[in-house]
Amino acid sequence: MPRLSPRRRTYRWAALALALLTAMLVWAGAAAASCNLLLKWGSTGPANGQFQTPRGIAVDSAGNVYVTESNGNRVQKFDSAGNFLSKFGSLGETNGGFVNAYKIAFDSSGNIYVTDSSPDRTTGLVQKFNSSGVFQHSWGSQGGGNGQFFGASGVAVDSAGNVYVADQNNFRIQKFTSAGVFITKWGSNGTADGQFKGPQGVAVDASDNIYVADTGNDRIQKFDTNGTFLAKFGTSGTADGQFTSPQGVAVDSAGTVYVADTGNNRIQTFSSSGTFIEACGSSGSGDGQFSSPEDVAVDAAGNYYVADTFNDRVEKFGAATSPVANAGADQTLECAGATTSVTLDGSASTAGSGTINSYSWSEGANALGTGSPLNVSLPTGSHTITLTVTDTGGGSATDDLVVNIVDTTAPVINVTGANPMTVECHTSFTDPGATATDACAGSLTVNTSGTVDPNTPGTYTIHYTASDGFNSASATRTVNVVDTTPPSISCPADIVVTLPPNSTATSMVVSYPAVSATDSCSSSVTVASSPASGSVFPVGTTTVNATATDAAHLTSTCSFHVTVLYNFAGFFQPIANPPVFNVVQAGRAIPAKFSLSGNKGLGIFAPNSPASGPVACSSNDPASNLEDTVTAGNSSLSYDPGADQYIYVWKTDPAWAGTCRQLVVQLNDGSIHHANFRFR
Repeated sequence: MPRLSPRRRTYRWAALALALLTAMLVWAGAAAASCNLLLKWGSTGPANGQFQTPRGIAVDSAGNVYVTESNGNRVQKFDSAGNFLSKFGSLGETNGGFVNAYKIAFDSSGNIYVTDSSPDRTTGLVQKFNSSGVFQHSWGSQGGGNGQFFGASGVAVDSAGNVYVADQNNFRIQKFTSAGVFITKWGSNGTADGQFKGPQGVAVDASDNIYVADTGNDRIQKFDTNGTFLAKFGTSGTADGQFTSPQGVAVDSAGTVYVADTGNNRIQTFSSSGTFIEACGSSGSGDGQFSSPEDVAVDAAGNYYVADTFNDRVEKFGAATSPVANAGADQTLECAGATTSVTLDGSASTAGSGTINSYSWSEGANALGTGSPLNVSLPTGSHTITLTVTDTGGGSATDDLVVNIVDTTAPVINVTGANPMTVECHTSFTDPGATATDACAGSLTVNTSGTVDPNTPGTYTIHYTASDGFNSASATRTVNVVDTTPPSISCPADIVVTLPPNSTATSMVVSYPAVSATDSCSSSVTVASSPASGSVFPVGTTTVNATATDAAHLTSTCSFHVTVLYNFAGFFQPIANPPVFNVVQAGRAIPAKFSLSGNKGLGIFAPNSPASGPVACSSNDPASNLEDTVTAGNSSLSYDPGADQYIYVWKTDPAWAGTCRQLVVQLNDGSIHHANFRFR
């Protein structure tokens, strides 16, 4: 994604300005030294990268740094950033071993020369190794003769490969071939030009001039390759250009001379003619401080390295440059809540002078924190974050990145309760509602639209919507208002009608009150009755079935009866109607006469009718003698059209004498008629 604001880098030039101001004080053509700490490494101990009294230091043509340790009896190799690469050496007076490893130097082929200053070592006081640290050969023994030493100390190599060794307690400098063959010597004990008191450091410049740290005389002396005295500078003291026991010396490609002013806990730089340029350092263990620094070395870029002997470390100094801040690529992240975790990584920033010692992050005036990487929590939106880095050289720089916390995910709406929802018609309806959540905004307000009429069956839709400010979501609820209750139906009471008089009709048209039906949810209820009102009903009882059907096709039923009766007005003489008991001779045939108001045919009796059966009676019952009897073989039914009478001849049984019985006549219209008899 393209950046929303341009990258800005700013630089602070305080350290560089200081270096430039210092350079203006130096004579034209001299390289400017710097008291700007770039790097430090090491601590006390025997592990790789730790030190036990580092006394010598040198830099090869590739910029690798070699450090000798008098108590560690080894040489360690580092890259220019202080990363451990390798080591060689061990304790002992053996080839490749050391009793007191001291100073170190390189020739143009990368061979390594290391001195051993121990008075307990009898031979091999100068050892030569190849660039891999493999022992080649050695020379030198204890003594005052040519090629002998009493305290082999500083060592340096000229462009021709000649090796110069400071013979500390013989007060001289000895010159050898690279094979260790003695060439010449110069110096003696004293303070005059060309004399020494405990010389320790030796260096060779690009013109093969020899610089000697005349330690006991607190000065630097300069000679040609033959040992001819050329110049000297320095006196005892603590002022600029003065020394207290200087033990190490180095010269860069521009001729600038670096002196490890050991007793004053500082490094001083001079022009090739001895003009003071700068003093760097003080006593202590802080950055840029020293505890008896005994050697100094310079790389091709003009950076110098100090063997900070009793702080058991190496410090690197060089010209001040500003760091370059790199806040990383712009970021677009999906939000993860009210705030989103963002990793800010400035590891791609590069140091200027020294190493980066601070990463500071801010958004406008709001400080976010320090360190790299740094995890911060940011709300949704666009954020311009500024990284400020500083290094140990005092420089600083800034860089911006844009962090966009976006919300591309719509809220989630959760419909509460059943969906779809069924509601019985004519009940109340309350919408259970819905909730909405969003990964960024949390709980949201849900807007609701749509209505439900619980009194009218149908399908209704309720709409829910929610927005997180960036995205919207919607959901629906379906509400089905249903009718599951059948209609209420009401049938009229049973109906009894009588056939029209004086007719032969055995059926008739009957109209009855309408069947009523109601439904709480439907205004349309269909009622059907069978037989329908106005139908012809036969004599007897007919069941009318009614059905009510509502709009939901739910049904209810009811029924009632329509009874069509004959016009039966009772028995005619000679039979008296109840409660009178007709007294008659048992065994006689009794004519039972009655009218149905018209000839209805002879099939007027119900099955198994007429019939009789005994009944209780008493002398107190009303009674009437029945004398009009007939003699008949069997019971029979006839119709007398003239009299419009039916005559049923009932044959009685002689065995009934002395009993009471009841004649039961059931017509096929369902009506039942009785006559009581007492037999004598």
